[in-house]
Amino acid sequence: MSWDISIVKFSRTYRSVAEIAGNDKPLELGSRAAVHERVLVEFPGTNWADPAWGTWGSPAGSIEFNLGDDDPAEGMMLHVRAGSEVVDSLVRLCRSNGWQGIDCGSGDFIEQSNEPTLGLQSWAAFRDQLVREK
Repeated sequence: MSWDISIVKFSRTYRSVAEIAGNDKPLELGSRAAVHERVLVEFPGTNWADPAWGTWGSPAGSIEFNLGDDDPAEGMMLHVRAGSEVVDSLVRLCRSNGWQGIDCGSGDFIEQSNEPTLGLQSWAAFRDQLVREK
């Protein structure tokens, strides 16, 4: 169980998912090597032993970066199991690379949100409820 974010790149920056034109298909993020380097800027120490699946961990939690097998990368799915400390870095990752991060729970772009931690907070509340019920 994780807070999931789909990283995509479009021909322009959208404020909301509802704005995406029907004919605007996501662009490539870049070569896998370039995406690895960009992730490492915000998440130093990410392990890319598997070029399709990076893992990062710290006392704040962990993030898995799923690039898939395509090179160049067409998109990236993030599986976040961490505290709110990581959100600023996620937003910077998107903004500094012209990427957009779709919060799979809310459908909002995290880098466009005034409160990008809301999705993480909702996921954490749900996770905590499940743990209490066991």
